[in-house]
Amino acid sequence: MPHLLTVANNGYAWHTSRMYLEVLGIGVNETRVLSMLYEFGELQAWEICDILSMNKATVSQALKKLQKDGLIDIETNRNGRFAKPTPKSLPIHRQIVRMARSREEILIDGFTEADRDKFRELLTRFAANLPKAVAYTAKHFQKSGTDE
Repeated sequence: MPHLLTVANNGYAWHTSRMYLEVLGIGVNETRVLSMLYEFGELQAWEICDILSMNKATVSQALKKLQKDGLIDIETNRNGRFAKPTPKSLPIHRQIVRMARSREEILIDGFTEADRDKFRELLTRFAANLPKAVAYTAKHFQKSGTDE
């Protein structure tokens, strides 16, 4: 299953990023970050990393690009640095949502409503197990001196 998810995700993310770059001028990482800011209003970089399971360098680069393009503001106060969307980003966010929903419909073409609900449920359960998989590190595979 992890292989199938990786293949599906890589193919989808690659095509999505190319499409977003062509249409919007920003890539998939920037669109993900911008979407989270629209969902939550404002966030610190570490919160974006946690929500999206993205590494710090990727989020940092996305924030820099979005700020450079005038799509977010980053404000500093006594509680830290917070990113929030600018009015200029609203039409782009709306286009992201339209594009994502259209492509979702293509991906789930032929699924019944029950299939869609079950698929969401299974993906949610799968994602809930990710912390356990992440905790299962290389130490679990130390050489024992035997081929098992």
